Amino acid sequence: MLLIGIVLILLSNSLLTEGMFLDGVTYACISRNMTIGLGSFWNPHYTQTIGNVFHSHPPLAFGLESMFFKAFGDHWWVEKLYSAVTFLVSGILIAAIWKRTTNRPRMAWLPLLFWSVMPIVSWSATNNMLENTMTVFVLLSVWLMTLSYLKNNKIWLFLAGVALFGAFMSKGFTGLFPLVFPIIYCIFDDKRHWIQGPIDTLILMFTLALLSGAMFLAFPTSLAYIKEYFQIQVLSGLHEATVASRFAILFAWLGQVAIPIAIVAVLLVVSRISMKSTSRVFEFPLDRKWFFIFLIIGLTGVLPIMLSVKQRDFYMLAALPFFALALGHLTLSMFTAFALKITPNLHKWMTLGASAILLTGIVLNLCNIGKYGRDEALIEDVKKRIAEADGRTVIEIAPEEFTNWAAHAYFMRYGKISLNPTQQINE
Repeated sequence: MLLIGIVLILLSNSLLTEGMFLDGVTYACISRNMTIGLGSFWNPHYTQTIGNVFHSHPPLAFGLESMFFKAFGDHWWVEKLYSAVTFLVSGILIAAIWKRTTNRPRMAWLPLLFWSVMPIVSWSATNNMLENTMTVFVLLSVWLMTLSYLKNNKIWLFLAGVALFGAFMSKGFTGLFPLVFPIIYCIFDDKRHWIQGPIDTLILMFTLALLSGAMFLAFPTSLAYIKEYFQIQVLSGLHEATVASRFAILFAWLGQVAIPIAIVAVLLVVSRISMKSTSRVFEFPLDRKWFFIFLIIGLTGVLPIMLSVKQRDFYMLAALPFFALALGHLTLSMFTAFALKITPNLHKWMTLGASAILLTGIVLNLCNIGKYGRDEALIEDVKKRIAEADGRTVIEIAPEEFTNWAAHAYFMRYGKISLNPTQQINE
């Protein structure tokens, strides 16, 4: 109840309200357009004047989201629903990984708590970022890899490669950092020889190459798509600066893990005061092993972003669950010891407190139904101008307005209207 309540409170300003970050509205337009026949999976369409053929990102996330539009219709909340579902599935996969890596499966709420209080996680959960879909595939790949090692069966490793292919086709190369997972795992697992890690990574890479080759053969246009994506997003991105320093992503990462680390610090102090020396970090050897594995995996998802000066904090979204898992293993023994000290009377008060937080989260979300989470003035203006457009699919705007990219997104999302600053394009 405490976890769900906290999540609902964190999402309350944006879960059931209109308005979304520019990128999220853009991706919703592309996905909706794919559903109604404007563009296709290999030729996504944004607007007639911007991104008539949109190859800036791989198309899988658009294709998956378009299925939601096909199932639920063209409503403003469909992209919110898709985004929230990816958040929910990511949480389920974090719990599944926790279950496979610990002897305390019922404590899965612990890493989920650390994960959900990271600011960019709750923000992305309702803003339809491509990283949301990528995170699902990244977590699925790691879960399948843990399954492969626990069952000693390579078929799960091959399926992990399929999941990594899904991560790449959702957002690109930033979803491939779990390729190093077998190497890190075999370093910390005494039962396996170190050479097994690189071999398993080669199996993953072979799976990726096999699936890519099959895709290029089955869909010849996909090769040109990926080439253009590589040119637009990867090569150009190496020189396109959005931050002043390559180290900016590290400061952004510290901002994300600050709250979980503060929770850990408070827990350490409380455990030392109330339980003195009866509670130790890493009381269970298994937790020490997985702490370091998840910590290193998380860092491999953050540090490579420093190669480019084009950085945004949500680029590391898929790496954050592994820091949450690492902190969960770090503090598990302390929480376990604390749980043993809970009296029936304390349990009653904890239940009442958690119930109050849950109720608060529900009420806050219900109170925000029908409101705007962001861009209220812009959305109201766009709706008014759409009503005056008389069914036109392209409308003229002043040249100075053309760089208002959010206006392009909302006009297309609400009215299927493209904006043009000249007289070159007519209906």
